[in-house]
Amino acid sequence: MSAAGPPQGANCAPPGGSAAAEFNEAASVGVQPIAAEDQARANFYALLGRLYGGAPDAALLRAIAAADELPVAAAEGPARDLAESWRTLIAASAAMDAEAASQEYVDLFVGVGRSEVSLHAAGYLARAGSSVLSEMRAELSRHGLARQEGVSIYEDHLAAVCETMRVLIGGAPGIEPSSFTDQRKFFESYVSPWVPACCAAIIASAIANYYRRVAEFTQSFVAIERDSLAIE
Repeated sequence: MSAAGPPQGANCAPPGGSAAAEFNEAASVGVQPIAAEDQARANFYALLGRLYGGAPDAALLRAIAAADELPVAAAEGPARDLAESWRTLIAASAAMDAEAASQEYVDLFVGVGRSEVSLHAAGYLARAGSSVLSEMRAELSRHGLARQEGVSIYEDHLAAVCETMRVLIGGAPGIEPSSFTDQRKFFESYVSPWVPACCAAIIASAIANYYRRVAEFTQSFVAIERDSLAIE
């Protein structure tokens, strides 16, 4: 993946007090510097965590709209799909109104009684004799991570899953970046088995507009991650 990518400096703190205070380099790296490609990966996870944690405000929409496109030489394939979906998201962000995005987020992911689309892994994965949430909590504990006080979303929420991948890649204050093997294990256990299905549900929803573009980009990004992490 190219080191070019999402906007730097946009406020990407999800509502409820996520550990991602800012969507910039300082929020995406830990004590040890990481490679530019990993920095780009961490930044994209930070952005997705912000977008799925709450509707984008006007500042974030402007920042995405002003972001660089992804350079890609391939005529087709996952890299081309990623570049095109990112370009589409940039254009959608330029045209989107923050108030409309907020209402769409509520209609899609909050709703009355039951949401149109679930953003929780438990809605897509089944575990015999245990729950996805309990398994995920145990895995996070192994990495010294846990839901912060005051954060309302559960650990299996897509925003939290993206934030976890960001921390595994880039680290956080007091937490070193995780190994490639640990990143792959978490991704294969708690990202790739359900996130594409979640994105497909968003794309298929009749009320999705801006978030259809977010979901299309997420699908492309997850596909690139799947292929990259599969390499020994």
